[in-house]
Amino acid sequence: MTTRASSSYAIGIDVGATKIAAAWVNMETGTLGPVCRIQTRRNAPGEGIVDDIAMLLDSILPPDGIHNGATAAIGVAVPELVDLYGEIRSAWNFPLPGLIERLSSITGAPVRAESDVRAAAFAEARFGAGRGCSNFAYFSLGSGMSYTLCLEGRPYAGAHGFAIHFASSEMAVPVRDRSELASAIPEDYASGIGMARLWEERGGEPLLHGVHSLEELAALEDPMALRVIADGAGMGGRLIAQVVNMLDPEKIILGGGLGCSTGVYRTKLETQIRSHIWEQSCSDIPLLVAGLGEEAGIIGAALTAWAARQALDVT
Repeated sequence: MTTRASSSYAIGIDVGATKIAAAWVNMETGTLGPVCRIQTRRNAPGEGIVDDIAMLLDSILPPDGIHNGATAAIGVAVPELVDLYGEIRSAWNFPLPGLIERLSSITGAPVRAESDVRAAAFAEARFGAGRGCSNFAYFSLGSGMSYTLCLEGRPYAGAHGFAIHFASSEMAVPVRDRSELASAIPEDYASGIGMARLWEERGGEPLLHGVHSLEELAALEDPMALRVIADGAGMGGRLIAQVVNMLDPEKIILGGGLGCSTGVYRTKLETQIRSHIWEQSCSDIPLLVAGLGEEAGIIGAALTAWAARQALDVT
């Protein structure tokens, strides 16, 4: 068996619902080069979004080629299901037709896709709030909601690569008089988009900055804003507590715009999580904010691609 030396640099691209970001990443330290960002054209055809990602990648390459061959790989974190082989298997947010082939044709380097929540959790395990922890549950709370269990420094993907859901499935509970069941999808109420929609459904004017505007109103003690946030945090907190009851992790790490917030939502979310953990001796579980912030997706995408390349380089 021989091992071929590979670069300590990889490129990470984080494709989000509102923005796309890319940078070079040092795989030894987790530090980034200059980060380039563009807005995500969610309403554009999938081919147009792929064009934008390709343009962004090309913009961070040096004029003499792909860092003179010094990059190990290119990783792309996407807000979709990605299987164990790096194939994008859903198009809930937007389709990305031919993305991997397109990026590979630009550089000649291997390209690997990964679900954004798993990429961010990998980055936190290696360089962030999960470093040195044998197991933790990472929750991405923002426009949508997803999670990853990390074991011994690596995200657990499941049998097929789809172990990222905790708020996407329809649930049912009895109505008040117990005459029938009422069903709902928690993410539709507890995510950032869900809470903004709930605000409007209860009679509020459209929010200029989405859930951020909702937080500002709650800070001013607007009663309806407080109630919407309490309901969203109540549903999300109960679900996170249920995951803790099922998996018994050492830590909880919260990422995403909502997960990293410090206002009314965060206070109510933590109260709900701790009060619904079944075993009271575990209710003081460390509840940490992601240490890498919005850079976690870029770093994790690069890490995923670099790890896949390392595995191939050992022959």
